[in-house]
Amino acid sequence: MKKIKVYLLKFKLFYLKLLGKIKKIDNSIEVNQNNKNKTKNVLIIFPIKEQEFRVALYSLRNLVKKENVNYYYLINSVYKNNFHLNGHIYDLYYNVKKNKVVIDSYFSNEIAMKNNFDFIIDLNNEFVFDISYLINKMSSYYKVGFKNSYSDYFYNIQFDLDSFDILEDGYKQINILLK
Repeated sequence: MKKIKVYLLKFKLFYLKLLGKIKKIDNSIEVNQNNKNKTKNVLIIFPIKEQEFRVALYSLRNLVKKENVNYYYLINSVYKNNFHLNGHIYDLYYNVKKNKVVIDSYFSNEIAMKNNFDFIIDLNNEFVFDISYLINKMSSYYKVGFKNSYSDYFYNIQFDLDSFDILEDGYKQINILLK
């Protein structure tokens, strides 16, 4: 059953690539202090699974909200009561049986398509097609995620989890990137 899902995902990605709806991210980016000072909008997508969500929330507990920076968070609606970071919070709805993520329609239609984000950060350590596809459609200079077999199409900054002993170390590196 798992092989069928992998083949369906590959077929879906091939089809979208063929239609030109997804393209590989341009690898040439410049990172300097001037870009960090101009940051205005940051989107952080929290993991959809509980254990990873808790680790990410713990790792980013000391995220300091900077002046003149708008933080947007997409979180699984199940964990909304446990969320304590300041910013604009929008829901993700995760259907475990279908392995499908539905994103808050107001966010996907209004916020995602009308705002230019300086950083889009996906904290999911596993590939989630629905989230990655949304990220691909959004406008952002930095798109950050974890390395996987499809990440070249969606992220221009990728963290390799194999180089970290635990997932928390990967999240801490992303936290450092935001400082």
